[in-house]
Amino acid sequence: LVLADFVGRAMTMRMSDELWDVVVIGSGIFGTCAAYHAAKQGLRTLKIDQHSFGHRKGSSHGSSRIIRYAHSNPAWIPIVKDTYEQIAELEKIRDEKLWLNTGLVWMGSEEYVNKLGKTIGDAGCNHEILDNEQINQRFPLFTYDKQWKGLFDPMGGVILADKWMWAFHNEFLRHGGAYIDWIKITQIEQGDIITLHSQYYDSIRCKKLIVAAGSWVNELVPSLNVKSKNLALSVCYWKPKEEKNAPLVSPDKMPVFIIDDQFDGGRGYFGIPTVDYPGAIKFGEHGGDQFAPGDEPETHDKIFVERPRQHLQKHWPLMDSEEPFRVDHCKYTMSPDGAYLIDYLGDNKNIVLCSMLSGTGFKCAPALGRIVTDMVQGKEPPIDISVFRAGRFGEPFSQ
Repeated sequence: LVLADFVGRAMTMRMSDELWDVVVIGSGIFGTCAAYHAAKQGLRTLKIDQHSFGHRKGSSHGSSRIIRYAHSNPAWIPIVKDTYEQIAELEKIRDEKLWLNTGLVWMGSEEYVNKLGKTIGDAGCNHEILDNEQINQRFPLFTYDKQWKGLFDPMGGVILADKWMWAFHNEFLRHGGAYIDWIKITQIEQGDIITLHSQYYDSIRCKKLIVAAGSWVNELVPSLNVKSKNLALSVCYWKPKEEKNAPLVSPDKMPVFIIDDQFDGGRGYFGIPTVDYPGAIKFGEHGGDQFAPGDEPETHDKIFVERPRQHLQKHWPLMDSEEPFRVDHCKYTMSPDGAYLIDYLGDNKNIVLCSMLSGTGFKCAPALGRIVTDMVQGKEPPIDISVFRAGRFGEPFSQ
């Protein structure tokens, strides 16, 4: 079977004649991982997206992400543990490196860091608590005063995001999966056999459906009362003032880092050593311009560049903080409480919704993909995801 997109692939049969075991709507990292797990389990699986999968290769904000155990929510840790195990298995199968183990430093107030340390310590995760002098001595780029403390997570690192996307996509195809680009679903007709309608294609029929839509989830599922908040982030890249300090920002010298600045409005920042662009670190704020689906802003509030600049100027004296070397942009689809939304679509146990991954979904996608594939087959998830259920928002679905 050869499926079609608008760039020349040939379709050999009418889609309405097919009945798929599983269809996955969305070919981002989560949809791709879910499709991979479904195909790997022997299910006839189709992955569809309103854009081209190829456009995801080489994102507009570089190909790096952060992976870590450190998190304030204990429900996070077994999900990330499963992801680490899947990535290790995939590296062996494909004989390629999919992430860089740089370690992670999470910096904040003493109270916050100690609480974070207790959460991951109770889960059995190795870590160190560092005072400001230890931070500054171990990482010469930093200059933080005594009100700051840090948690070092030795398993933190850099996700090579493009490689993840293509590894899971190619393994999905190797297990017999199929996909269609450039098809936007306009209606989900629910039932024992689910029918998906679109504007230009034949209808698509399936026994099980996984909805892995991002910013357009409320348009696709109008009965969902939980409304996403879509943010466009300014992802800034900065270089050292002097070339001689370039080795300090390399992945073998510099960790990935997260900063909770309770001393300046409680803002959050993230950073990655030089991976995306030679000699430039990624350093930006966890926040951005809000936008409606399909109406992404053409201009961006400069405050989301200015605040990271001010933090660098104050705490990273070796970096050139006059202006960023480059500013790219990315999107977050946020839930109202910043946690994932994973649940059945109302009473329909053959439709699973996973969306609003709130800026941290990439690193958890392999594990979440396995979870929703089990759910849509009526199996109990291998990991407790009760904290991500839609019911936490009251009446999440209208009739």
